[in-house]
Amino acid sequence: MKSIKLAEKVNRFEFHPEVYVYPTPRVYKKVDDFSLKKAKFSRELNLYIHIPFCKQICSYCGYLKIVDQGELLRKKYVDFLLKEIDMYRDVLKNRIIKTLHFGGGTPSLLSSSELGRIISALLNINPAILNTADEISIEATPSSVEYEKFREFMRLGINRVSLGLQTFDNSEVKLCGRNNFSDVSINAIKTLRKLKVPNLVLDLMIGIEGQTVESFERSVKAVLELKPETVELYALGLMPNTHLQARKKNLMSAPNIYRCYDLGRKLFLDAGYIQDCHNRYVIPEKGSFLQEDYVFSGMSLIGFGAGARTYAENVHYRNSCNSQNCKKAITEYFDSLSLGILPVKSCFFLNQEEKLRQYVIYNIESFDKKDFQRRFDICFEDIFLGFHDVLYNLGLAEEKSGVVCLTSRGLDFRDLIANQFFSNKVLLAEKEYRLG
Repeated sequence: MKSIKLAEKVNRFEFHPEVYVYPTPRVYKKVDDFSLKKAKFSRELNLYIHIPFCKQICSYCGYLKIVDQGELLRKKYVDFLLKEIDMYRDVLKNRIIKTLHFGGGTPSLLSSSELGRIISALLNINPAILNTADEISIEATPSSVEYEKFREFMRLGINRVSLGLQTFDNSEVKLCGRNNFSDVSINAIKTLRKLKVPNLVLDLMIGIEGQTVESFERSVKAVLELKPETVELYALGLMPNTHLQARKKNLMSAPNIYRCYDLGRKLFLDAGYIQDCHNRYVIPEKGSFLQEDYVFSGMSLIGFGAGARTYAENVHYRNSCNSQNCKKAITEYFDSLSLGILPVKSCFFLNQEEKLRQYVIYNIESFDKKDFQRRFDICFEDIFLGFHDVLYNLGLAEEKSGVVCLTSRGLDFRDLIANQFFSNKVLLAEKEYRLG
């Protein structure tokens, strides 16, 4: 086990990007004939819809996206989304849909009629979705928020809006290549408040170009004045094939990233928020990101759209994706569906070892040793000898009645700790990815 090296990494404040899925998509292998019969889905499901259109390309973004080319391409994209959704009819019709999330890209660039077509297609297959879904969420940029459009979005069932602020510092906004200067962001928030969105989420980034600990603190304090139900803090992880990765200028040091984690925690807790996970703060009984929570609990997720990933119980797979040529990926997505075949281009079947590691990583913040043994019929210490002792000695975790919980310091290093459980195959794939 790599736990001995963990102490060295913690002591030098080594930073690791957020681990939000395991295994990572870098281990997926090309596939030409994927069949839904190969996937085992849980009874309860999460749904994700990927909308790749953006008004601008942010310097740090490595996701599949394309500059919005107008209504004709969006309409065509929605047409093909509906074809893909219909191919999952037998999977969706008798299952319980627990969350629906529109991500991107900038899904809020969709018109209300385009969003309505997608939701109607899902309701045609599973009419109970609006009753069973605990969360129907959409990501938005501040400049895309319009009163009438979002009023229609809420009428369609949207009850959570995740607003990508990233920073309130206008000089940092400009360096990111964004257009949501502070006045635009505040006006968007006022509009969403007027509409009484039940769960308003404000995203802040740590470590973007030009940011300092002091400017991050000012952004946090500005957010606190707005009292969103949920706040998510994302530390910047440099992604290959992005403008920022190419120039790597004026970036925050790793020790200062951890200082920002601590500073954010203190400010949000002092303001009455609770820490919902390592990078999320919520007003009790109001804030959440249930889709992520449900996926971490083992519930399957089906992704629709170019570049979308699906997490079944036994296999993870991905639709056509090309981060260097997003237009090509979208064309391939259209071509597959035109032929009546799934647009799945890569997959990875999870063996018992990867399932075991996935469980540890997803439950790293509060880990029940007895539940682990019940699920896998093996003692945690028999596989990862002495690992929790290392966490205890470093002040990163404490144990109560067989449950190992990360301390505040441990939550800071959550992603670094999770990385220690990556299999050699995944570690090698990640190394190759980071090196380009």
